[in-house]
Amino acid sequence: MSGTPLTRRGVLRVAGLGGVGAALGVGALTGCDLDPGSSSKPAAVPPPDPDQDIVVAARGELRQLISRLSASAGTAALVDVHRQQLDALQGVPPTTTRHRRLSPAEVVARERRAAERFTRWALTCQNGDLARVLASVAAGIRMQPVLREAS
Repeated sequence: MSGTPLTRRGVLRVAGLGGVGAALGVGALTGCDLDPGSSSKPAAVPPPDPDQDIVVAARGELRQLISRLSASAGTAALVDVHRQQLDALQGVPPTTTRHRRLSPAEVVARERRAAERFTRWALTCQNGDLARVLASVAAGIRMQPVLREAS
C-alpha cells in the first residue's frame, strides 16, 4: 500500500465537506441571475417620510425662537425650554444669535404664533409619536409664565 491509509472517519469527513460544498455551490448559483436579459428589478427606494417637512419646519421654528429670544432680556428660561424641545426633535441649536432685542409684546406674539403652528403640525402629521411630541411642544409653550402673565 502506498501513501497514508485513510480512516473511515476521515473518508466520511471529506465526503461530508464535499456534500456541503456542493450544496453551497448550487445554492449560491441559484441566487445568481446569469442571464443579462432577465435582470430583476432594482430594490425599491423607500418613500420619503410624509412628515419630514413638518419636522424640518418645527426644528426651524424652534431654532428661530432660540436665536431671537437669546438676545432678549428675561427670556433665559424660555430659551432653555425651547432648547429641550429642539433636542426632543433631534435638532441642532443655532450657534449665532445676532438679532435685536424683542419687546415683551413681541415675545408673546412670537410664542403664541409658534404654539399655534405646533398645534397645527400635531393635527396634520401622520406619525402618532411625532404628533404627541408636537402637541407637547405646543402645550409647553402655552404653559410658560411669560404667556400666562400676558393673558
